[in-house]
Amino acid sequence: MARLKAITIRGYRSIRDQITIRFPPNVPVVLIGENNVGKSNIISAMDLILGETWPGNYEPDDHEFWDRKPSNGPIEIRTEFEPFSIPDGRGSAINVRGFRWVYDPSSSGEKCIFHAETSSGERYVVNEMRDRCTCIVVGADRRLSYQLSYASKWTLLSKLMRKFHRYLTSDPERVKQLKEKFKEIKQIFTKVQEFAEFQSGLTERFSNMVSGMTYRLEIDFSAYDPSNFFHSLRVFPHENGRTRTFEELGSGEEQLLALAFAHAYAKAFYEGIILAIEEPEAHLHPLAQQWLAKEIHQMARDRLQIVITTHSPAFVNILGLEGIVLVRKLNGATVVKQLTAQELADYCIEHGAHPDRTNAQTILPFYAASATQEILSGLFAKKVILVEGPTEAIALPIYLSKVGLNATKKGIAIIPVMGKGNLAKWWRFFTAYEIPTFLIFDNDVKDDSNGRKRKDALRTIGLREDEIEQIIAMDDWNIGSLYCVFGRDFEETLRRSFSDYESLESQAKDEIGDSKPLVARYVAERLPKNNDIGWTKFKELKEKIERLANSYFNP
Repeated sequence: MARLKAITIRGYRSIRDQITIRFPPNVPVVLIGENNVGKSNIISAMDLILGETWPGNYEPDDHEFWDRKPSNGPIEIRTEFEPFSIPDGRGSAINVRGFRWVYDPSSSGEKCIFHAETSSGERYVVNEMRDRCTCIVVGADRRLSYQLSYASKWTLLSKLMRKFHRYLTSDPERVKQLKEKFKEIKQIFTKVQEFAEFQSGLTERFSNMVSGMTYRLEIDFSAYDPSNFFHSLRVFPHENGRTRTFEELGSGEEQLLALAFAHAYAKAFYEGIILAIEEPEAHLHPLAQQWLAKEIHQMARDRLQIVITTHSPAFVNILGLEGIVLVRKLNGATVVKQLTAQELADYCIEHGAHPDRTNAQTILPFYAASATQEILSGLFAKKVILVEGPTEAIALPIYLSKVGLNATKKGIAIIPVMGKGNLAKWWRFFTAYEIPTFLIFDNDVKDDSNGRKRKDALRTIGLREDEIEQIIAMDDWNIGSLYCVFGRDFEETLRRSFSDYESLESQAKDEIGDSKPLVARYVAERLPKNNDIGWTKFKELKEKIERLANSYFNP
């Protein structure tokens, strides 16, 4: 079974400098990022070199070059496979390691090169090589009906039926039986009087028209090769015993059928099928998204190579972290960030994690144990603010909005990590992916009597020990470039900072009860804008968050 190990792309559409995406075994590749950062361009590059179009004949349009200018240099796409062999026709084998496609409009010689990289050097690609690893794209338009048709020899159905035909014709006796059955079927057709009359009339008219030619042709309603019975098979969905058309299927049902078909193909023939699905969450309700995400990860464990683009954290699984690819733009060009378990472990150790307990084997289960969709949504954010719990997560966006920072509009995720002990942990995770991350907590000692958790968080962001000791002893606001501490207690600090806080808090409890998050939101929504010190502090906090550097992506 041919397996794609990596694809490297340069000079293609939004991809200026070389990017490489690895395809680790048994996990899906999940491309995440904002709109218009280049996720679909990565899929298009895969389709170009591994899809149904023969790359050697492909002439890219101007818009397919970096910055829409062919003068910016060549396009190059390379794939790396786990080596596989095909016969060379002379009793030996060709050991294929990858493909290389280059289009250089400025070349004085061959503008387009499509070669296989083999153990004996480069050579021209042949169909037998491409058949071993094929990319099937289910785009946003969900053209499944095309893939399950015979519109070209590269569709999934055509490839499947060619294989069935090869197995069928390997047994001459089986072919003989099939031809006899086919004759019986044709005899039944001729019993339809209208069909028989049309066929005889067509044959007679055609014979008269070609009678003066030196060769003789006859026509018949038949198959060119009766033994190629499988070519007449079609795929139709059924519901309650009745056949349905693809047009009757919902888009969600179509993509599930595409997954099932590709998975069955890969299992039956042990051949390289890469199924690329753009936004599998589209047209599916939230619970269906979660179910499909589990199915995709299970199919990946069962040998099917899958790559998806998504805006939904339902499809992000920390245990499949090595397949997660964060796609962003730097100075207008697509860049990617993909980590191995070892790279994440090394980064965490470098930023304060215990070296004896942190390694490539433990790091993913450690994060997966407490990962939630709410936390993983931070991977889709431009910046992340980590808070202790739901009270801060609900109230802070309201305060920030009132001082001019709409967190949602700016792509800032405010994420509760459920306790001070998880602040350092998730700060390491998000900054490992170069996502700017800010910490907010208070000095409440109920679950951190010795200050260990707060010290761990502050050490992780690089503060000195003397600074840390001062910060965890403070009873009032403390706002730094990477952190904000709300004194001894979040609510108590706000009571001192806003003259109307306590009265609104009492009013809230009378109306909606004692739920801390709901009370905090109630008060935040109703606090008037005035000269209270609290608004000055939130303006300062807003400025620190806005200045938070976007690391390598937007320095």
